[in-house]
Amino acid sequence: MGGLRYLLSVPALIHVLVLRPALKLLLGVHAEGKENLDGLEQFMVVANHNSHLDILLLFQVLPLRHLRRTHPVAAYEYFSRSRILLWLVDRLFQPVWIVRGDDSDDPLGGMRTRLSGGRSVVIFPEGTRGEAGQIARFKTGVGRLAEEFPDVPIVTVFLAGPEKALPKSQSLLIPVWNTITVAPPTLFRGTPKEFTADLELGLRELAAAQAGGRHRRAVRAREVPAVAVLGIDGSGKSTLSRLLAQQLSRGGRACLVTDEVEVFEDGRRRPVQLLLREKVRRSLGRRVKTARSLKSYKIPKLTELLLRDQAVEDLRRWFAPDVIVLDGSPLLNITAWARLYREEAFDDEVCLSALEILSGRASSVRDEGPILRTFPELAALKRLHLTRMSVPDAVLFLDVDPA
Repeated sequence: MGGLRYLLSVPALIHVLVLRPALKLLLGVHAEGKENLDGLEQFMVVANHNSHLDILLLFQVLPLRHLRRTHPVAAYEYFSRSRILLWLVDRLFQPVWIVRGDDSDDPLGGMRTRLSGGRSVVIFPEGTRGEAGQIARFKTGVGRLAEEFPDVPIVTVFLAGPEKALPKSQSLLIPVWNTITVAPPTLFRGTPKEFTADLELGLRELAAAQAGGRHRRAVRAREVPAVAVLGIDGSGKSTLSRLLAQQLSRGGRACLVTDEVEVFEDGRRRPVQLLLREKVRRSLGRRVKTARSLKSYKIPKLTELLLRDQAVEDLRRWFAPDVIVLDGSPLLNITAWARLYREEAFDDEVCLSALEILSGRASSVRDEGPILRTFPELAALKRLHLTRMSVPDAVLFLDVDPA
């Protein structure tokens, strides 16, 4: 009876008859996975935060019976600038107000109170609105809260579009299509720090999966150093690469690109959801290992190396690592092929030119240049615009006797 009374109240009617239709009409809203909230009596929603539209969009996917029982976290100092805005937000969303800079205020206290009363909360673990299209590191408060309420499911939600419709630095609303992706609920496991890291990776994977369906990506890759380990097969480079990634992840996050992609956090490997092209790369890698002739080896291996290079950019963009470790280097491996197959035409000058072309740093090299006539494969890569390969920031070369 209480739920029905609320649905007939003024705040509920504004949500159902005004806010939801207006957002769909002005911005366009597409929700995927909203059924993951059905049947849940209580939950914590964890979402990325780039815009003040985020709360409005999240309330689009809430079941009607949860509208009055779900409380988003909001910054009091921002909304208190306008008494009317503060009143409206407080009336419509009943937020958990956070007062920044108040040392006496427990930022988790209001959320604990709501959760203890059987209510649900919406949390932005980044702490504040971030740069458009970027996901910042999660603060561990969400992990501590999940540990205190281990029976409350956590639902991760990725929002795409509000960072363009109403960016952090703008006040003018721009009509841009918005997508809300809701992941299945999960329960607390491990430690607060580990669980926080798992939630962050889960959100980044949602972002990557959602962006994988778009032709163009608006998110720019973060500048992250890359270390390549080179050596012949059997020299121990794969083992060294993995150990190096584990050690460099102490106190942060490191990604390893080998026959597969691995993500390490504080020395522990984390599960990663594969993008489609990463699955294709693995399939090509298996085919390369069973190739019985040079002809059946070269093209699949070249394709695998190009996809491996793309994996470096994907990791920079979607997983925000502190460092990337490469088991081999696509740029250096392909350059080495020139030495292997055309030894008579290869010298230091040719090597440097090949590296400049493959890394996209040789805009002055013309298609009819001598090196491109000598190495038609290099010319083909340039014509196909496949010459923007990543340059490692450091290279470790294992010079080990093959015996």
